Amino acid sequence: NFVLVGRGIYALAEWGYKKGTVKDVIEEIIKAAKKPLKRDEIIGKVLKVRQVKKSTIVINLNNYFTKSKSGTYSIKK
Repeated sequence: NFVLVGRGIYALAEWGYKKGTVKDVIEEIIKAAKKPLKRDEIIGKVLKVRQVKKSTIVINLNNYFTKSKSGTYSIKK
C-alpha cells in the first residue's frame, strides 16, 4: 500500500507513513501535542513525515488553523 508523501513521491505505508493531506498531518501533530504549537515546531514535525515546501505548510496553517496573539496555532473550532 503506497502513501503520497510529497508531490509525486510515494512511500510504503508499512514504513510508518499515514495517508492524509498536509492539513490532516498538521491536525494530528497539534492533537498529539495537546497544546497549541509555534509555526516552526509544526513545520519541523510536518517535514519529518512529508516532503513538501515550507510555504505549503504555512498556507495550510493560515487557511485552516487559528493563530493566537502569542504566535501559536491551534485547531479551528
